[in-house]
Amino acid sequence: MYRQGLNQFRTVRAETLRLAAGISQARADFRPAPKEWSPGEILDHLLLAEKLYRGVFADLIALDKAGKRPTMFVGFDEVNTSIFGIPREILPLLTAPFTIFNLFVPPLARDIMLRYRIAPARNPSVASPVRGKPVDELSAELAASLRETEDLFAANPDANYRAMRFHHPMMGSNDAARIFRLVALHEQRHQTQLQAALAAAVRQGIGVADLEPSVTK
Repeated sequence: MYRQGLNQFRTVRAETLRLAAGISQARADFRPAPKEWSPGEILDHLLLAEKLYRGVFADLIALDKAGKRPTMFVGFDEVNTSIFGIPREILPLLTAPFTIFNLFVPPLARDIMLRYRIAPARNPSVASPVRGKPVDELSAELAASLRETEDLFAANPDANYRAMRFHHPMMGSNDAARIFRLVALHEQRHQTQLQAALAAAVRQGIGVADLEPSVTK
């Protein structure tokens, strides 16, 4: 059940690594606007997001191995993703409304909102990036993180992935395949953001002399 999702994520991560290849440090640190992320911050955020969801999978696998129901209920106290500028501080008060709302939202609608920047969203604190990290290290860590995710599933091929469920007020109820889909769609969303940030850097002439030809095309 998880294999198709993992393959999709591999394809998406390959595109992220392609976009990151050859970015100069000056360009990696460039912010198109004061409140917008730099390319390096976007890459760091993707790394942190994968780590978050790999931890979800690891916990679900551990529950299954222990003979327990592989179901997780994660609230805003742990993953405080926000939309429409809702302050993080009041998110826990909105747990019930969001949970009920998601019961009536088709998965396709959630996918579209996640993939495209239709609604303004704010990342959870646990996936807040740091500006100024060496871009070569970020690229290497993104490749290594994918291998860690692959290794987790390779080491647990017989886990009951069909029974696994991850519940969150904002993201709804998701089985293993949909968790992978959420991760892939989230990364594609930020690939678009990454491309826009790089294009802005080109217009500003940031780091052009240091870029590989494949990046400046």
